Amino acid sequence: MTTTGSILSVYLPGDLKPRWVAHCKRQDETPSSGIRQVIAHLLASVEQPGVSAQIVRDQADLTRHRLELRLTKSELMKISKLADAQGLSPNRWVASLVRGHLTRQPQFGMVELTALASSNTALLSIGRNLNQVARRLNTGEGADAKPSVDEIRALSAFIKEHAAQVATVMRANVDRWTLV
Repeated sequence: MTTTGSILSVYLPGDLKPRWVAHCKRQDETPSSGIRQVIAHLLASVEQPGVSAQIVRDQADLTRHRLELRLTKSELMKISKLADAQGLSPNRWVASLVRGHLTRQPQFGMVELTALASSNTALLSIGRNLNQVARRLNTGEGADAKPSVDEIRALSAFIKEHAAQVATVMRANVDRWTLV
């Protein structure tokens, strides 16, 4: 039995088509081939739900097993550059890539972990400042002296900084797996 293909026509609003064509050209793919790959990838992830791993947090698996992976020189060089940018060894970068794919959970490098630690410090500072303002208002000290505009602006700046740091970390985690 032979299978035949069929044509799928899709309307792409705005500048979506030229952006897609440019993306495919950078990847040395035709737009049709790129769409086929995206559809195949999406269907494979839906059709094989048992393939992803589930994380069990009550007991860490500290055993390690060796897997040999043969790469081209250019692939290894690219992995080394990407790993270095994340503060990881090439081996750890590949292991994180595999873990990320299996668990569909973010795998943070040292750059992201440092940013998250800094972000948490800022968030704790915001919480302390809000507690001080709330305490003043609740004890009656704040009945006549409401939080000043400068205090509110400072808290707002802290919150914006925190949100920006978290967004940067999230973006870095997504970008880590993009090969250029």
